Amino acid sequence: MDAVHEGLDAVRAELVGLDRPVVRLLEPGLPAEAVRTRVGAAVPAELVSWFGWADGTREEPDQLVDEASFIPGYVLVSLAEAMEFRDEVEMDQPEGVQWLPLLVSPAADFYAAVWDGSDVQVASYVQGADEPMVYSSIPLMLRTVTESFRTGAFEVDEEGYFDMHPELCDRVYEALNG
Repeated sequence: MDAVHEGLDAVRAELVGLDRPVVRLLEPGLPAEAVRTRVGAAVPAELVSWFGWADGTREEPDQLVDEASFIPGYVLVSLAEAMEFRDEVEMDQPEGVQWLPLLVSPAADFYAAVWDGSDVQVASYVQGADEPMVYSSIPLMLRTVTESFRTGAFEVDEEGYFDMHPELCDRVYEALNG
């Protein structure tokens, strides 16, 4: 098992422990060749692994974003949704740098894999933020997410909704990515 699958499995375990509905909404992953065909032969292995683990989140009638959230406020998107989102959003990137969203919010904030060659970083783009939060790899982003669950930075509130505590999230981010 690779580091991306291990990280995604760790996040899923946290979601199972919190009895989050998203666990049953995750769609089966895509074969590696399907990811390479859609994104291109030079797609980094971490992205092949990500979309091989799950290809998005199934939508159901009357579903709340909270029910579909993989992390508070963000839905794990399919490869087709990621490519459509990328085509609709303008981002200034240096020549040769490619990106693809992994998690997207209804407000169009997103976590994106960003690469130039085989090295992949993840950047969290939030409207109104001066700079994106950057993770040096997908596994490190997933480790940060898992620690956010374990430290209470991500939790389920008294009313049963997914919640996050920005100050705690920042501390976890700094501790692991500082």
